[in-house]
Amino acid sequence: MTVRFISDTFTKHLFWLLSAALLLVATGWWIYSAYQLQDVLTRQISLRAQVQSQQLAKMPSLIAAVEQNDSQQVSALIETFDSVSDADFITVSNHQGIRLAHPVSERVGLPVTGGDIDDALLLGKSYLSYASGSLGPSVRYISPIFNADQQIIGMIKVGYLLNTLEMWNSKRLVGLLMFGLFILVVSIGLASRFSTYVKQNMQHMEPWELKQTLVTQQGVLQATHEGLLAVNSDGRVYVANDSAKKLLGIHRKMLTTNIEDWVDDSALFALSGEDFLDKLVRINGQNCVMTRVTIPMSRSGEQGAVFSLRASEELQALSETLSQVGQYIESLRVTRHEYQNKLSILAGLLQLGQYEQALNVVLDQSRADQQGLDQLKSFALFPQLSALLLAKLIKAKERKIELLLPNDEHWQQMPDKLTQDQLCSVVGNLLDNSMDALQGQNNGRIELEMWQSSFEYGLSVTNNGTEITQPLDDLTTLGYTTKSDSKEHGIGLYLTQSIIEAANGHMELDSDAQATSFTLYFPKNKEAEC
Repeated sequence: MTVRFISDTFTKHLFWLLSAALLLVATGWWIYSAYQLQDVLTRQISLRAQVQSQQLAKMPSLIAAVEQNDSQQVSALIETFDSVSDADFITVSNHQGIRLAHPVSERVGLPVTGGDIDDALLLGKSYLSYASGSLGPSVRYISPIFNADQQIIGMIKVGYLLNTLEMWNSKRLVGLLMFGLFILVVSIGLASRFSTYVKQNMQHMEPWELKQTLVTQQGVLQATHEGLLAVNSDGRVYVANDSAKKLLGIHRKMLTTNIEDWVDDSALFALSGEDFLDKLVRINGQNCVMTRVTIPMSRSGEQGAVFSLRASEELQALSETLSQVGQYIESLRVTRHEYQNKLSILAGLLQLGQYEQALNVVLDQSRADQQGLDQLKSFALFPQLSALLLAKLIKAKERKIELLLPNDEHWQQMPDKLTQDQLCSVVGNLLDNSMDALQGQNNGRIELEMWQSSFEYGLSVTNNGTEITQPLDDLTTLGYTTKSDSKEHGIGLYLTQSIIEAANGHMELDSDAQATSFTLYFPKNKEAEC
């Protein structure tokens, strides 16, 4: 079993690494500081020794005493000066190198030791010397003593023992060491705090966990069918999956610029206001369903947002499916209601013995049903449209609205880029809008016309309801409605217009006091032209 003295966590590694680096820096700083302190102290001591030595060598009384070789007088003078000096020793010798003054009186009259006085006595030089004398290793400054005739009559040494230097240096190093230890402790504390800060900002996760999270996030982004965009507080997109790039027609270089530079309606990506869900929008010519969720970007309150986008064709397909289901349900409801009434009438007539009248009711209903089916025979090529129109005929009959369908001369095939599902969605929406416009009106009348020429297909839905004064662009705007209850309205004509534009067609509105007509045109495909 392996014993680990250091934790495997990244933050602990970071702490120990920073601590080791700080310790290394502190050790280097200590060594350098100690060296600099030693150097500065040595230079100061050397300067002190030099000043004292040269001043004493020029004292007239000392010069006279040395010239007379009077050791008692010289010793007395040196003792007086030594009492106010911090030097460890001051020695004076004559021109023969015999001591005239020494801290140890028994050594007066003995030759000078150290072997470093010849330049002073023979050449008259003043200099700094490192040597070991009778008192031990020392740093001393040696100055020659000249008489009035500039003859060398002796020399003087002012010195400091190396032990004294080490003691002074140690006193200063203790304070420096205490300061260094304080800085080291503070630095280790800061390293620990920094490690904790990094851990918190890494969500208490290890680097490999962050990497795995990032890889997973990228996988989720690319696997998501919806387009996803993440926008920061400056309006720049910093995350976008392939679906979003494909949907909006953007490339990598665009992501480095502001979103306003490559989106035709940047207000849709505003970060203010409340979040929204499944909002229908139009971006760069694409009808999309958008959802926005704001996210905090910093502690200062700045916010970004994540936008999800999906093509509105999905919503159209869902809407068409629901519309068809609704139409089937409505058709069944109306048929059930109507036949329940007929059955009640038949039951009553039979109970009363009115057999002839009961037969007439059955025959009338049969003729009415057959008449409706005869109207739909010409739509044999379009079974889905035929089923839709049958439901609308029943619904119009219930509302006492006359619904007129095209004759045999209508479309012989579907326009290019338009499916039966889409045609049913367009026709169903226009018929429903016309019935709503005729609600509560007597003699309501709706006419559906379909025709084709050598270059286009045409379709119109006309009703004799009230005049529409709003422009077509307003009516096809998402969320716009003329109905009082707008909770579930404002999407039909928008989807209708989207389907028409996708099929390269266009829609016109003609409305006055007598009638309102929506007319659609689709280009003919090449096969039909041939």
